[in-house]
Amino acid sequence: MFPIAPPQAHPATRLWQVERDGNPLRRFGHVSPFIGKLGPLDARSLDQIGLLVRAALPDLPEPTLVIGMTESSLLLAFFMARWQQKPVDLKFTTRKIRQSETKIAFREPHSHGPQHFLALEPGREYAQIVVIEDELTTGATLRNLLLALEHVSKRVFVATLRDLRPESMRDDLTNELGQRGIELETLALETLDVVLDETIKPLCPLFNPFGRMENDRLGALQALENEYTAFQPSAIYMIGECVDVALQFALLMPEEERPELRQVTRSPWKVDGEHVHNAQAFQAEGIGSRYFFYNFAAPSNNRALWLCEASNAAIGEQVQKFLESQGVESRGILVAGS
Repeated sequence: MFPIAPPQAHPATRLWQVERDGNPLRRFGHVSPFIGKLGPLDARSLDQIGLLVRAALPDLPEPTLVIGMTESSLLLAFFMARWQQKPVDLKFTTRKIRQSETKIAFREPHSHGPQHFLALEPGREYAQIVVIEDELTTGATLRNLLLALEHVSKRVFVATLRDLRPESMRDDLTNELGQRGIELETLALETLDVVLDETIKPLCPLFNPFGRMENDRLGALQALENEYTAFQPSAIYMIGECVDVALQFALLMPEEERPELRQVTRSPWKVDGEHVHNAQAFQAEGIGSRYFFYNFAAPSNNRALWLCEASNAAIGEQVQKFLESQGVESRGILVAGS
């Protein structure tokens, strides 16, 4: 039974319960309806989450590292980072090993999936790490990440939309990290009862959360700008983890001019008729994982751009064929470096 949110919960912290496909050990999952997986990305709601985290955090020590965990927390972390009162370093965990500039990869032994990585400068230390999650169910992934980063910072703040862990499990993690000299504070954002200061403006720095090589990042941004100007699509589809380039581009535009942003995700969910109304799966030879486009609706002018990592080019081609079958003209951009 999915717990009822507390009465003071901000609408932006809402989660939908979905049924996983093919995972009998974890039948149900929970997803924010605002991150572009089940409908268009809702930047206003994600901005509200950023403001909530800003209100919850004490004055940020410098330097602070903000981490978004693949896949569902990437967008949450991006919006959270751009609303902080001071510039922060934003990094995303990833399943891919990308070419990176003066970076090293920290392995995260995942509790129920492949290894994850985090691009960090060798020997870099931070006064504080801030991790944002959509939900905490067991905390196993979070634990593995923080243990891998114990030499990076001894102070960690975790913000999650909802904390579903038993009290004993929360205490166990806090105590284990405490024995290693790591101070951990966790806050479920749905429990906050605050008035948000909506007069402030986001910083919107030039994030490079995957540590992409600068030529790859700038080349992708330029290609996106060129195609957008020439093609004038009303939607941009981000395939897999390839969200950073599209967000950087779209959020610099006036809100009323932004295209619809959607994510083609690796999350396998069943069609339930409530939150998941239809699903289109994509799988290419040589790419083990399937990707899914949920609740497809044609963009307003039947033109769309899609972005994906170069290593996922075959998935991009399948997405383009699907869009063509739906009467949508599309063009693709491959982001180099993976």
